[in-house]
Amino acid sequence: MGEAITPVFLIGLLAAGLILYALVASSGGKRKKGRRGHRANFAGPHRGFIDPVEIQPKWDLIMATSATGASGLKSALNDADKLFDQVMRQLGFPGDNFGERLKSGRQRFSTYGVYDGIWKAHKLRNSMAHDMGFDLVVSQVKEALSNFERGLRDLKAL
Repeated sequence: MGEAITPVFLIGLLAAGLILYALVASSGGKRKKGRRGHRANFAGPHRGFIDPVEIQPKWDLIMATSATGASGLKSALNDADKLFDQVMRQLGFPGDNFGERLKSGRQRFSTYGVYDGIWKAHKLRNSMAHDMGFDLVVSQVKEALSNFERGLRDLKAL
């Protein structure tokens, strides 16, 4: 009886290994959260390189959208936040989300004021997206957009 358990155990172990291999292979090689909580970042084909010629039209569209009223300002703020996050990813800032990437890249900004302005802009965007009672203040959104623009220029993305 002891000899019959060993082959069954080995077959079960082999089957579990094959299932695990299939799961890992089907994930496309994407790394899940590790010990430190960081995933591999999307870096695009040109990690560490930003082409302002690619970013400028996106920024121009954001600014044009911001001139179309309250809903345009909200959309522009959301799109500016997404664009800034895209730039941080392309530059290889580590982290799982905007906040982690921004914190990890603090030293890449020319001044603390630029860094802090981006934080304020991102926090305003989060309030707008998540707070039910958010009241749009035009001057705050315009300042946030200006902060994102200053940050993009600081990173040489514009």
